[in-house]
Amino acid sequence: MKNSIANVDARRESIVSKLQQNEQMSVKNLAHEFAVSLVTIRRDLKALQQMGQITWTHGRVQAVLQPDADELLNDKSSMNHIKDCIAQAVPEYIKENSTLFVNSSSLCWRMINQLAIKPLTIITNNLRVTECARHPETSIIMTGGEVRYPKESLVGTIAVQFLETMQSDYTLIGCDGISLDEGLTTHNIYESQVNSTMVQRTKQKVICVADYRKVGVSSNYHVADLDQIDVLITDTFANERVVRSLRKSGIEVIQVSV
Repeated sequence: MKNSIANVDARRESIVSKLQQNEQMSVKNLAHEFAVSLVTIRRDLKALQQMGQITWTHGRVQAVLQPDADELLNDKSSMNHIKDCIAQAVPEYIKENSTLFVNSSSLCWRMINQLAIKPLTIITNNLRVTECARHPETSIIMTGGEVRYPKESLVGTIAVQFLETMQSDYTLIGCDGISLDEGLTTHNIYESQVNSTMVQRTKQKVICVADYRKVGVSSNYHVADLDQIDVLITDTFANERVVRSLRKSGIEVIQVSV
């Protein structure tokens, strides 16, 4: 009988943990360690390699040290490809001539470029919006506020008060974590206030975008409860147990292939 998805996820997490404890291991030794066939362990390793968690060369496997947030923002390889795939899925869920709140996450910056195919009103605290492509009939409005570097986001009382004077049809929001226990969270207290206001002032749908590293994770500052999130767009590497639980909570979860 085939292993359940939960068992497969648990084994792959254990493989990464084991590799983090050892400099490197052979494929054969890993198969013996986890009491599975070579076919099964190779399938696991292929998935983990695609997720950027291991390197696998000439039958030897080792864990990849995860870069910090600033390094990820500058990474031009697998993580940015995953983010681009998520961003490309967003326009399908946004109607023309809608008003959008868009927060300052790097994934949302990618989404703005993808949304250049539609006329919209985009209200954002992301200074990098000036670099984005846009539809000729799109209006872009910036919140104002204090500039926070290196992310180039606008935060503070001015930004919050500006958002409180209006409503959006949709909010597109990136995060540092989305979990069953803590809901939507971020590591930046200043951005949490702006993000929370965007969610509260949304008339139709709040659409969260998060790559697999953020799904099932909690960060320092609360942004929104799960019942305030309508849609989560993530990738197929997201933890399936968490994805199923989020769906049960009422969130529409879209997983894009990468």
